[in-house]
Amino acid sequence: MKAYIETYGCTANKSDSQRIKTILLQNNYEIADSAENSDIIVVNTCTVTDRTERRMIKRLRELKKEKIIVAGCLPAAQYDLISGLAWKTITPRSIHSLARILGGQAPTKNEICIPSEGVTAIVSISDGCVGHCSYCIVKQARGDLKSYPLKTIVNSVKRLVEEGSKEILITSQDTAAYGQDIGVSLPDLLSHITGIDGDFYIRVGMMNPLTTIKILDDLVDSFDNPKLFKFLHLPVQSGSDRILESMNRGYSVSDYVNIVDTFRERFPSLTISTDFIVGYPGENAEDFGRTMLLLEKTKPTKVNITRFSPRPNTPAASLPDILERTKKERSRVLTKAHHKIAYELHRSLVGLLTEVIVTEKGKDGSVIARDSSYRNIVIQENLMLGEKHPVRVVGARTNYLIGELLRYA
Repeated sequence: MKAYIETYGCTANKSDSQRIKTILLQNNYEIADSAENSDIIVVNTCTVTDRTERRMIKRLRELKKEKIIVAGCLPAAQYDLISGLAWKTITPRSIHSLARILGGQAPTKNEICIPSEGVTAIVSISDGCVGHCSYCIVKQARGDLKSYPLKTIVNSVKRLVEEGSKEILITSQDTAAYGQDIGVSLPDLLSHITGIDGDFYIRVGMMNPLTTIKILDDLVDSFDNPKLFKFLHLPVQSGSDRILESMNRGYSVSDYVNIVDTFRERFPSLTISTDFIVGYPGENAEDFGRTMLLLEKTKPTKVNITRFSPRPNTPAASLPDILERTKKERSRVLTKAHHKIAYELHRSLVGLLTEVIVTEKGKDGSVIARDSSYRNIVIQENLMLGEKHPVRVVGARTNYLIGELLRYA
């Protein structure tokens, strides 16, 4: 029997798909390379925006397979939408039930089964969050914070490193909230993980400013370790305190700036990634102007921009929506400003000498490598994954750098 897995959405979903893959393999399924060449299809869905939701439904209708298992946030938050499109469903918190659907045996409840892909592995450290954002449907799908035991996570990372993983992606809906429900913290976890023997690097995933500010000093200290990429994904969503309050984000713009400044003071070459929602109900020109000012002040290298779309059963869905053309224009303006900032930041790095680790195969015989700040560096050489090399940055693009190997006589 063959099974095909199709994954959409965030890194947490990718982690869930790897757990799904493990259960399929344990139950004697081969992993097919296409939907057509499979007996069962597992579609791990996302429903974070209205546009994504429509894409998911369209894809499920296209598949037209008898045995489609729909996983992820869509069945968890909007089960009614997939009536007639699924053979069975599983949610992020019931992945273990897949084994029962297949007529097999589930893994140990708290086991984190995450096989490594290449030299990169994803480790989910918790599910759910402590926030109550007014626009978010993911809370309905993943619920309140449920942290995995520290020992379980550490053992999983240790096993992955022993199996050859070089890049460990730590993920959850909010990594900074880790452990609040079990009496530990993210800095505690990072201290244990960096104590594992081996040559590997850790990228810490998205952190909410609400929970990050509470552990800031200890968190910055924990990042001061060569095994941690100096990379901070900190979604601010808006540069207006008025809009942040309406979003029920629980922090202020000054909190966000304080986090960024504190990290940059310790790690000047830090890579900042953030998210903005444009066109949130009630956002006026002044609010959007404050977002533009915040972008210019903090100069993040990577920015994810989403146009607000009302999600079912969320408080924001009942608020008067903004015209779609206004959202599109604000998204266009913010994107253009970000691209200018990102290109200028990258151009300033031309000539930099740095060490990188090769993490992915690229196009046309190239590879993608990361330096200690998790900068995306493309090298036009056929190098082995996991290798380290000294490089010189010789070119800049909006989304990546171009590097050349340093060769010594």
